[in-house]
Amino acid sequence: MKSEIVRMSNFNVNYSTTIKLTGISLCLLAGESIGFLGLVHSGKDLLINIICGNHEVDDTNFYIDGRNNLDSSEIQKLVYKITYSNYDIDDWTVAEYICLVNNGSVFGLLKTKKLVKQAAEYIEKLKLKIDVNKKIKNLTELEKRLVDLVKGYSRNVKILVIEDEFEGCSTQDIEYFKEILNRVMKEGMAAVINSHSDNVSYILSDKYVIFKKGRIVKKCNKDYIKDGSHLEEFLLSSSTGLKKKDLDRDKAGMAAKKDILYSIKGIILRGDQSITFDFYKGEVVTILALDVKEKKRIFELLSGRFIDRKTQIMLEQKNCNFYDITDFVKNKIVSAADMGGESELLLSMSVGNNLLMPSLEKIPALQHMFLQNKVVKMLEKEVNNQNKSVNIRDKSVNDNIILLLERWYIYNPKVLILFEPFIYCDVYGVSLIKSYIKKFTDLGTAVIIVKSREEYIEDISDRIITID
Repeated sequence: MKSEIVRMSNFNVNYSTTIKLTGISLCLLAGESIGFLGLVHSGKDLLINIICGNHEVDDTNFYIDGRNNLDSSEIQKLVYKITYSNYDIDDWTVAEYICLVNNGSVFGLLKTKKLVKQAAEYIEKLKLKIDVNKKIKNLTELEKRLVDLVKGYSRNVKILVIEDEFEGCSTQDIEYFKEILNRVMKEGMAAVINSHSDNVSYILSDKYVIFKKGRIVKKCNKDYIKDGSHLEEFLLSSSTGLKKKDLDRDKAGMAAKKDILYSIKGIILRGDQSITFDFYKGEVVTILALDVKEKKRIFELLSGRFIDRKTQIMLEQKNCNFYDITDFVKNKIVSAADMGGESELLLSMSVGNNLLMPSLEKIPALQHMFLQNKVVKMLEKEVNNQNKSVNIRDKSVNDNIILLLERWYIYNPKVLILFEPFIYCDVYGVSLIKSYIKKFTDLGTAVIIVKSREEYIEDISDRIITID
C-alpha cells in the first residue's frame, strides 16, 4: 500500500481578497506525480507555496509525511523544487551541485574526493551516465534537469515540486526525464507538476488536480482531459469566455498572403550553415530551434536586437540598411521577448501611456531597448506622465499579455516577432495570444514565433520551420 505524503481535509487559507483556498481536500501518495492546473489566482500557486513551506499556515488539517503543525523550516526540509533558475550557479561541477549543500564548504583534496564519490554513487544508483566532474554550464538542457533530480533524491525529500517549462528539451527528453522521475519516486516521494507547458504537464503527470477561484473543481487521470477546449470548460468562467470570444470576433478582413513582406538572408547557424527566411503578409510562421542559444540568436537577428552586417534585410522587396533596433521599429518591425512579464512595460506609467508608446515619435525604438534603465528613465521623463495612481504594477500575467499585444496592435505593425510567447501562460493566456495573433494576421501583419517545441502552435501556424 502506498504511503501518504500529503493530506489535506477541508483546508482553508485566506491570503488576500482575490487569492485564497476554500475547502481543499487532497491526498498525494508516494510514487504519484500530480499536475496542478489552473489560471492565475486560481489557488494552485498558493497551495504550491504552502507545500514548499513558503507560506505559514496554522491548520491541523494539513499533513506532510504523516505530521501536522510543522513550521516552515521543517516543511522546507521535506521538499525540493526543480526550476530553471536553479542552474544560475553554472560554474559548479555536477558533484559540487549535488552534494555541496549537504556537506558544507569543501576544503582539501580528501573532502573533494569524498564529494565526487558521493555524487557518483547517487547517479549510478539511478542508472544515469553523467560525468560528475563536468561543469553545470557544459551539460545539455536534459542533463541539467536530471542532475537537479539527483540533487533532490540525495536530500531524501518527500515532495518534488517541478516548476519548469523544460526549455531546450525535446518531447523525447521530457519522456526520458519522466522515466527517471518514476525511479526516484519509488523511494517514497510524490511529485507536483506546476508548469505553464501543457506538453510538460501531460508527460510528467499521472493525474490532474484542477483549480478555479480557490477551489478544486476536478480530480482526474490525465487522459480524462480530451483537449484544450475540454480543459477550458473547467478553468474559464463565463465572463472570461465571453472576453475571448469578443477578441475572436474582432476581425479586420483577411489580407493577401501572396507577397513576400520581410526577408533576412545569410543567417549563419551552427556548423556554418547559411539560411534565408522569407515571410509573407498575413502569415504565421513558427521557427523551432531546440538549442537555447541558437533560438535566442535567431530571434535577435530577426527583431534587430542584434545586428549582423553579413546578413541582408529586405522589407517589401527593398534592401534595408538597418543600423540598430530603432530602424526596425520605425519601419514597423516590432517584437516581444517577455510575453506576460513586466520587462517590456513601463511599470510606473499608466495603462494608457503604455498603450500610447508606439505612437510617440522616437519612443517605440527606445522602448524596445527595455533592459537599459537609463532608457526607461528617459522615456518616463519624455512622456511626462502625471497620473501615477493608475499603473500596471499590480496587473496579472494575462493583463500584461493584453497590454503588450494591444499596444502593438494599435501601432499596426508590418512584422511581429514573438519569443517563446506561451512560456508563462495559463490556458486563458494561451487563448488570448492565439486570438491576438489572428487579429494581427487579419491586418496583414507577418507574425513570426520563435520557440523550442511545437506545443500550442500547430493549429495557428501556416508554416513551421525546424532548425536542426
